[in-house]
Amino acid sequence: MKAPSETRLLVVEDDPFLSRILEKRFGAEGYQVFLAADGRAGMKAIVQHEPDVVISDWMMPEVDGLELCQSVKTGLREAAPYFILLTAKGDVSDKLVALDSGADDYVTKPCDPVELLARVRAGIRIVGLAQSLRRTVANLRAVNSELEMARQSGGDRAREDAAAGISRGSVHVCASCHRVRSEAGDWMPCEEFLRVRGESPISQDACADCRESGGKKFGSAAA
Repeated sequence: MKAPSETRLLVVEDDPFLSRILEKRFGAEGYQVFLAADGRAGMKAIVQHEPDVVISDWMMPEVDGLELCQSVKTGLREAAPYFILLTAKGDVSDKLVALDSGADDYVTKPCDPVELLARVRAGIRIVGLAQSLRRTVANLRAVNSELEMARQSGGDRAREDAAAGISRGSVHVCASCHRVRSEAGDWMPCEEFLRVRGESPISQDACADCRESGGKKFGSAAA
């Protein structure tokens, strides 16, 4: 979880007296506190300061807290801040409307600053857990991608090794006539064997020893 000095709070409240009280209370805890006087200014402040938690009044001129919450949650999605809505409306139906609109928490006015601070701390923990979860998911996806690439690379390598193993397979050559035994068990001249295997053709010649011995040093070839 972030330290208080690294945590940014935005208070969106058109009551300057309450704004100052909350600014002083949260500032005493070490949080970075920013203020906005209405929903329109709150939108600009969210873009500018990227707060971790937004504490917003519901009833405000022009853009109210509910509209601000909906806009932020829709636009920023997973990157949206934790949103606490303050309102004098205490009916259950009002709470449901607020929560259905994307608010993460709902506090009825007049609110106790100590209770609100506890709600903020809980929100910060939730934000930290969500961020940690997103990092874990991203790391798992990266590891899975690397494993998949390694698996594919290993399969290609195995096929190459198998092909190389075939090409490196032992060849049985008759010590007398020098014919070669095919995979089917037939004995054939070396030239024919190479042709069947698709190897490059060879030209016949005699080594120096054979030329000196008149081609008889290693015995005559069998029919």
